[in-house]
Amino acid sequence: MNNAFAKRITLQGINKRSMTNHEVRDLPKASDGKGVMVTPGKPLTINFCLRVQSKVHLNNLRFSNFNTSALFRVSLDHGKWMGTYFAPPGDSYNNFINTGRFPKQHEFESGWHVLKINVSETSSPIALDQIEFDVFDDYITENILNCETICIPDGNFPVKNLQLTSQATMGTILQRSEPTKCAEVDNINIALFHPYISEFSITASLPQYQSFSNRKDEDLSNCPHLSHIVWKFNHFRPQPGMQVLRDKDSSLLVTNGKGQDRKGKHIVVLFYLEGLSKGSIDSRIGSHLFLRFKSLNSRTLVNLKYREANGSMTESAEKVYDSSTLEHMWKIPDFTWREHVENYLILSVESQSNEDFEIDELRMEKRPMVADTVETIYRSDDVIIEAVFVEFWWLAPESMTVTLTNGKKTKNVAYIRFYRPLPWNGGYAQVLVLYQDGNIRLLPVAPEGVDWIPFGTSVIVGQPRTDSNRPYVNIQEVVIDPERWQMGLLYKDGSSCRMKINCTYSETQLFVNDLYFTKDAFTNPFLTIRSMFVSEGNNDVDSIKIDNKHSRHIMDNFGSIQGRSFSFFRRCISKHLTLSPDIQVDIARTSFRPTFVPLAHRHFARQVRRMMERSPIKKLETDFQTWL
Repeated sequence: MNNAFAKRITLQGINKRSMTNHEVRDLPKASDGKGVMVTPGKPLTINFCLRVQSKVHLNNLRFSNFNTSALFRVSLDHGKWMGTYFAPPGDSYNNFINTGRFPKQHEFESGWHVLKINVSETSSPIALDQIEFDVFDDYITENILNCETICIPDGNFPVKNLQLTSQATMGTILQRSEPTKCAEVDNINIALFHPYISEFSITASLPQYQSFSNRKDEDLSNCPHLSHIVWKFNHFRPQPGMQVLRDKDSSLLVTNGKGQDRKGKHIVVLFYLEGLSKGSIDSRIGSHLFLRFKSLNSRTLVNLKYREANGSMTESAEKVYDSSTLEHMWKIPDFTWREHVENYLILSVESQSNEDFEIDELRMEKRPMVADTVETIYRSDDVIIEAVFVEFWWLAPESMTVTLTNGKKTKNVAYIRFYRPLPWNGGYAQVLVLYQDGNIRLLPVAPEGVDWIPFGTSVIVGQPRTDSNRPYVNIQEVVIDPERWQMGLLYKDGSSCRMKINCTYSETQLFVNDLYFTKDAFTNPFLTIRSMFVSEGNNDVDSIKIDNKHSRHIMDNFGSIQGRSFSFFRRCISKHLTLSPDIQVDIARTSFRPTFVPLAHRHFARQVRRMMERSPIKKLETDFQTWL
């Protein structure tokens, strides 16, 4: 049972179905100005839905009757009696009565339910305004209760290798998630710890709810920090001593300039930018600065100065404005700004006249980025592997090297993509992406008839760095045996692991073993789940199930939980990336020694280097198979 406090939600009697099948009257004192008529012999049915198994009370039913007394019965699911109510004759359908709390309460399973109001044959018709529910579920919403968001019973996620996993010792998940209103922010952050982990699997499968909607578009509403505009100020007259203007984490002030022949003003903008510690590129990527005057009567010179990351002042080229040229743009290079300190720039404006000019807009934008470039580094009947180069990777200048067993080496890679063939149409489906920061995204193959499905929840394999709110690792090299769908990872801190990919019609699995870490495995997780939850029906994950037994809401403050199998899924159909997969992590094998081996990377690196130097290629491939 769901042990929660009651959440009160009101449903209106007026809906599309009741408006079609029942008389609707304009009643000014109704909550929305209309009431639906319920007459003897023609009961009113209202559908409602529950997210999880919950107790339900009817706290109030607001109605009116006229001329004669009213008697009606309320039941749920065609038989569960909630109460019978009698009211003496009313003087107007516009004067509403509150029944108050009904005497009975029931516990219902998750899913679709029916409330029915039957008016007695001897009763006058009633005008229904609204019904007030008390539902004992902390996460129920109006959209769920009125069935606009559909939820399923608890998901079923059998342990992948029960015989093997049952002999492993339990790991611990730690809740580190925070709320967000932006659907493009990974606010779900759940770390998985096990000091003796030696093998585990990650499985991606289609959502267990049934939906034929394949929503894939990003949702940038409530995401102001993702705007390309860093700050802007509009419609102001620069005057010394003017009130300081503010926008986001920036402020603008004006001081007098110097000069005997020309009137000068200094416009100073001070601003803070997020950087690596927040998982952002804002403080490191270059900027474009735009200044536009509303009008000018004389030639005006504007000079830009700004403080660079090393603390020195840089002076940019002078721009000339006049009545026909009212806007200019300055380009500020990458790695100019700094995080955690106040950045500033100064615009010196000098006019040949004493005119009092107005600035229409002063704004700074992040410079536009060049589209990612893609190189197919391996292609066969069984697999396609692509290397993707990002013009400004968020961990720049970090990147990874990808080495194939045929000796091909590709450097400066931001992420790689794996595709497997689809036998029913001759094409390929993307099933795995591995990023240089350790994020791994898995997909089951797209079902027949669907072009592609979106990624959702991601997994970071490895011990994340602690210098950022955005967990990440730093992969230095990936060695891939394409035809065997196997690869080895070498991290910059010396850690290493091996991976094998397996794709079936229903799921994609990633098996990870031979883990060696250079940091304390007791205090550093070996895996981190990253995903998004804004609200019910707007998320990439809303629940977690432990050992296929106990479920918790993804935003519950559960602290830590022990288990061997952890499934991250959605009970409720989401409008965001609707068909993105459920993710299951199973601890397959544990050892009796910690995976903390500070010098393991030397052995790994030596093996990789020796393999890459040997010839011929056939011998190299043989060595690689032995190593994997």
